[in-house]
Amino acid sequence: MSTLLEIEAAVEALPPAQQAELARLITARLNAATAPLGKARLVRDGEDVLLEAVKGAPAMTPENVGRMLLDWP
Repeated sequence: MSTLLEIEAAVEALPPAQQAELARLITARLNAATAPLGKARLVRDGEDVLLEAVKGAPAMTPENVGRMLLDWP
């Protein structure tokens, strides 16, 4: 498949459940590609809350961590 028309035809031939799964996969990839980079975030892991920082994130000073905790749901 090399053209959008061929891809669309192949998608239309899939059962609805597989079309939905494909839509979720494409949406997740697009969201990941457009997500802002360089910002640390808090992540829940069971009972723990972990600080996840990506390359280029601001320094994790006590003030920055405090601000993130204030915004934590």
